[in-house]
Amino acid sequence: MLNRLSSAFVRLRERAAPIEPRWRPVVLLLAVQLLGGMSLSPQRAFMPVYLGERLGYTAVAVSLYIAAGRVMGVVSSVFGGMLSDVLGRKRTLVLGILGFAFSSLAFLVPVPWLAVSLWAVSDLAAGFYTLGGQSYLIDAAGPERLGMFSAFYYWGLTVGGVLSNPIAGVILDNQGFGLFGAALLILSLATALGTMVFLPRLRGGRSEETASWKRLLSTYRDIVRRPMVAALALLRFLPTCYWGMATVLIPLLINRMTGAKTAVALYAVLSQVMASLAQLMIGRAADRWGPRIPTLMALGVLVVSAAGLAGFSAHLWSFYTFGVLAACAAWSLSALMPRLVIETTAPDERGRVLGVVHTFWNVGMVVGSLAGGMLVELAVGLPFFASAVLNLATILLAISFFRSAGKGKRSSLLEVE
Repeated sequence: MLNRLSSAFVRLRERAAPIEPRWRPVVLLLAVQLLGGMSLSPQRAFMPVYLGERLGYTAVAVSLYIAAGRVMGVVSSVFGGMLSDVLGRKRTLVLGILGFAFSSLAFLVPVPWLAVSLWAVSDLAAGFYTLGGQSYLIDAAGPERLGMFSAFYYWGLTVGGVLSNPIAGVILDNQGFGLFGAALLILSLATALGTMVFLPRLRGGRSEETASWKRLLSTYRDIVRRPMVAALALLRFLPTCYWGMATVLIPLLINRMTGAKTAVALYAVLSQVMASLAQLMIGRAADRWGPRIPTLMALGVLVVSAAGLAGFSAHLWSFYTFGVLAACAAWSLSALMPRLVIETTAPDERGRVLGVVHTFWNVGMVVGSLAGGMLVELAVGLPFFASAVLNLATILLAISFFRSAGKGKRSSLLEVE
């Protein structure tokens, strides 16, 4: 019955648009990303609160469970990259959305171990969702506009959170986690169905490679050994350690100071609004001047935000200022990643390179979550101080990365001549 319904919608779509413009796949992908952001952002924002308040876990325990979910994300990054190159971008994306629907059940069960297990599915699904979506974006968008399209792509998560987080805060303060989880479940299922029906499958989005899974896994070793890919992975890992801390600690600390879910929602909305504007500016700058200057600027903002939180973590206002700056910088770096990948890899392996980069992102989230949960018990500002020092080193790494990238381009031009 589902196949018949899908076929009927496909015929209706073909009649409405017999000639598909070049930008149509990108626009539809952005719509999918918006709906996905409306589902995923409240999950991310309120799961630490749910584990701490409803299930009674300490900050250290919450960090441990969030980190355990990230381990699932590492697994999905490896297999998601292969699925994107072999199975196809669209199918990998749909698998991720269905995983979000399944993980929404975590808010509907009061059993701690079951809720944690279901939440781990969210990180497993996030790998498929991210790699399928980013690979689809790279295939659908031209390289000359990839910076702007990447910014709009990540707007789906940020703007989606702006739209859904205030509603989520009101629901939680008045109705509780039951209705909240049910709403996320329905939204995710509807998004998955719409993606299957309306998002076109790109011809170039699937590899013709028929090698065994063992051989495909072995290609990751060769990819990681490339100096540029290894440096790119570290550029993803080191800032993410800070963002992993902030993602867990800031909602917990705001909730601890205020006791109001709407205060957590306000932080989420402010950070996502400002991050949306930052992504647009950083994407435009990357298209005009290349990714070097925008990347260094974003890393500099990360250092300032971490230092500010370290110095003023006892004050609520610091989370609405320096915490928002952290979100702007972190999301800006995410928007720059597709541009960095497309300039350093071949088309038929971009899914796997994105898999490597996303693996290091997940590891960074694990390390950041664990370290943040332990350090905050010693001193509230300590994890943020450590992050400031870490990202100072990341700036030096970025300078070296872009110098090597420039030398590689000059060598390629000489070979062509």
